[in-house]
Amino acid sequence: MKQRQHSLIIIISLMIVSYTVNKVIFGRDSSIPFLSTLSFLLISFYLLKCKNLTLRTIGCILIFLLSSEISYFIIFHEQISFDVISSVVETNLIEAKGMFLSDGIKIFGIAILLTLAISYGITKIYNNQNNFKWIPKLAIYLYLLISLMIANDVWSQINDIKMSMNESRSTIGKLIKSYFPAVIGDVAYFASTMLLNDRYSNTSIIPDFNESITGKAESGNNTIVIVMGESSLFSRYSIYGYPKLTSPDLQKIFTQPKSCIVRNVHSSAPETRDSLAMTFSFSTPESDTNLFKNKSIIEMAKANGYKTWWIGSQELEGLFSSKYGFIARKSDVVRLTNGHDEHLVSMLTDALEDTSAPKKFIIVHLLGNHKPYHNYDAEDKKALPGAEEYDLTIHKTDRVVSSLFNDVAKHSNNYIFLYTSDHGEVVNKGHGLMKGKDQWYIPFLYKSTNDKFDCSFIEQFRNKDGWLSGLMNKYILSRLIGYTLDKNIVNNEMNNDRVKAANEKPVLFKDTE
Repeated sequence: MKQRQHSLIIIISLMIVSYTVNKVIFGRDSSIPFLSTLSFLLISFYLLKCKNLTLRTIGCILIFLLSSEISYFIIFHEQISFDVISSVVETNLIEAKGMFLSDGIKIFGIAILLTLAISYGITKIYNNQNNFKWIPKLAIYLYLLISLMIANDVWSQINDIKMSMNESRSTIGKLIKSYFPAVIGDVAYFASTMLLNDRYSNTSIIPDFNESITGKAESGNNTIVIVMGESSLFSRYSIYGYPKLTSPDLQKIFTQPKSCIVRNVHSSAPETRDSLAMTFSFSTPESDTNLFKNKSIIEMAKANGYKTWWIGSQELEGLFSSKYGFIARKSDVVRLTNGHDEHLVSMLTDALEDTSAPKKFIIVHLLGNHKPYHNYDAEDKKALPGAEEYDLTIHKTDRVVSSLFNDVAKHSNNYIFLYTSDHGEVVNKGHGLMKGKDQWYIPFLYKSTNDKFDCSFIEQFRNKDGWLSGLMNKYILSRLIGYTLDKNIVNNEMNNDRVKAANEKPVLFKDTE
């Protein structure tokens, strides 16, 4: 009788935990996710009670993974998004180390404490493993029931799922996540994303232009330099009205004639991997097909007589390879600083002084303002005493970008210079989040010696709602390197103002939170 009471208490307790975790953390209250989480908790509970050390260790690992998901929710007030998982797969060692030092310690610290508390509590409260032999049988029964329910649910969508899987192997991970929100879904998505990344190893030239490209027209632009910032929120720049003098050098440059301080600009994604793909290729929020089907902007520049450079502070090879590395490696010259923005200027100088290339297309990718906010030095602290660290990184970026511009102006009297960012930042929280408007808002500073491509040229790409979207970057760059565009396609894209959200789904920008 006492054993039945214990079993009943366990079942009711785990059902309450399962419902609460699904509802609060994963935002699910349907039957299949509830049963799958309940089954996961039953198995984990049973493994923690096993006498076999290997099985107990597996139980601890499962509880730790669940605790990590709970910990992430405690810190960021939302579940781990697909974008975050994808970025973990593609991040480089420098970024990985930095993110661990800023958020990882907190996440794993809380997760370890939860794991120890849960493991100790279960071990001490229930001592007799023999009382729980019914748990594996119940879990197997539940998983069989779940399988039948999923089969019934999926059958009507099978053709759509097959088509989606042809587009992306991560589809299966997303599908599993929808039914198994606790641990299993995230692990499945992580694994499917790792498998997907082998597509990025092919660096052969793609022959076909995107359908929006209608021909060539001499632009007259000899030197084009695109400086891509990182995690840079426009409203923290004094050039955009921030009360602290975080960007004095940029203010001097971009308040001069032939300069544009462009406002109301938003990125196309809250993560580097997707944002850069939609800037330097014809990838869209709906699909990456064009990334592999059409020439990238770099390939287009080469096809129109430009020598191309990718000069960056961030590695191109992630832990499991990288989407934007796939694009960058198409450049004629690739040079990296291993995390030091201040070394970019000398590399840019080398490119500008290359006499073999009368026409140059140069992309400079900063480490910028990424967490942890350590990318500053004593000079920035002296200029902004008492300022918070994020503002200090903005000041450092101001110094770097202005030095890059001065180098361009010194070496050429025929240039285009553009500084923008991959995405913004919810300061002290990060990016790649489901909520947080600041992760979308970015600077856009533009200077041209060619009157044909002045500020009014940029404004042509502003949509009916008054926003300049990161999706327009590819079209702006296409014109700058000497291509003509299908106006109908561009207008349709311009006024369909959507972004790729952290869950990797397209959403109208006006509907982001």
